[in-house]
Amino acid sequence: MRQSNFELLRIISMMMIVLCHFFYYNKFSLDQQPMGLKRIVLKTFFGSQGRVGVDIFFAISVWFLCKPNRRIRFHDSARRAWILERTLLFWSLILTIACAYTRMVPVTLQTVLNAIFPTATCDWGYATSYIIILLLLPFINQGISCLNQRQHFYLCVILLFFGPILGVIPGFYHQMVESGPLAFLCLMVFVTYLRWYHEQFPNILTGLACLVVGYAIVGLEAHAGFQIYEMMDLGILVETFGWFTLASHLHFSSRFINWIASHVFAIYLITEFIPIRNWLWGTIFDYGPYYHGLMSMIYPITVTLFISIICILLDIMKSAIFKLTIDHRKGHWFELLWTKIYKASETSNTAQSRKQNLG
Repeated sequence: MRQSNFELLRIISMMMIVLCHFFYYNKFSLDQQPMGLKRIVLKTFFGSQGRVGVDIFFAISVWFLCKPNRRIRFHDSARRAWILERTLLFWSLILTIACAYTRMVPVTLQTVLNAIFPTATCDWGYATSYIIILLLLPFINQGISCLNQRQHFYLCVILLFFGPILGVIPGFYHQMVESGPLAFLCLMVFVTYLRWYHEQFPNILTGLACLVVGYAIVGLEAHAGFQIYEMMDLGILVETFGWFTLASHLHFSSRFINWIASHVFAIYLITEFIPIRNWLWGTIFDYGPYYHGLMSMIYPITVTLFISIICILLDIMKSAIFKLTIDHRKGHWFELLWTKIYKASETSNTAQSRKQNLG
C-alpha cells in the first residue's frame, strides 16, 4: 500500500533529478564559470541534487520491498522486472520512432537494436541497474538477513568507509561504484539496516540537521571544484537520510499524490532518452541567457516543473493505452512463461532422477 509521505518524497526526488540534468547536460556549462557565490549555490542546491534524488528514489523502493522477516521470492522480483521492462520497451519504441520521424536520430541497425532491447543496451542506466538489483534481490536479501544486527552494522561501517569517505580522494573512485549496480547494492545495505533495526527515524530536528550538514559538505566540495555526481558521496548520503527522516514524520493520505507519484518515473525515461536529452538541454532550454540575470534561480525550477507536467501527461496517456490492452490481465504473459519454464524444469528434473535410479 502506498504511503503518501514517501510518495511525495518520490515526486520531490524526481524533480531533483531533472533539475540536476538541467545543469549537467546543458549547453551552458556551470563548471566553466568563474568560482563565486552564485556558482556554489547553484551547484549545491540544484546541480548536485540528482544523485540525492536517485538515492531517495531507490531507497524508497528498497524500504518497501525489504520488510523485516519477509522472504522475497524470485518469482515476485522477476515479475516486477518484467512489468518494468514493458514500460521501458514502450517508451523506447515510441521515442525512437518519434526521433527518427523528426530526424533527430538516424535509422540504423544500432538504433533499432537499442529500441528493442533498451535494458540490454543500457539506454537508461538507472533502469538497467534497478532491474539487475531486482533479479538479484531475493538472494541479496537472504544473504544480508543471515547477518545479525552487529554484523550488519559493521558491514555498513566498512561500506561507509570505502564508499563516501575514500570517495573524496581524487582518482580513487571507480565508475562502477559511482552509479552502477554496486552503488545500489551498498545503498541497499544501509537502507535494510535502518528498516530492520531502526524503523523509527529520529526527530525532525535531526532530519533538518542532516540536511544542513549534507548541504554544507556538498557546498564545500563545490567550492573545491569537485564533481559531485556520485551516489555514494558522503554529503549526498547525509542529505538522503535527512530527507527520509523529514518524510517519515509526515502523516497524511492523498490519492492525488499517490497517483502523480505513480507516473513520475516516466519523467526520467523521457528526459533521459539521449536524443530527447540533447534536444532539451542542448537546444531548447539553454541556460546561458539567464545565468547573469534575475531569472538565474527561477528559470531552472520553472523549466523542471513544465517538463515534468508534460511527461506526466504523456505517461497518463500511456497508462490509458496499457489499461485498454496489455494491462487488462496484468502480468498474464509473464505467468504463462513462468509456468512453462517451471514445468520444463520439473520435467527435466524428473527425467534426470529416473536415469539416476535406473543407473
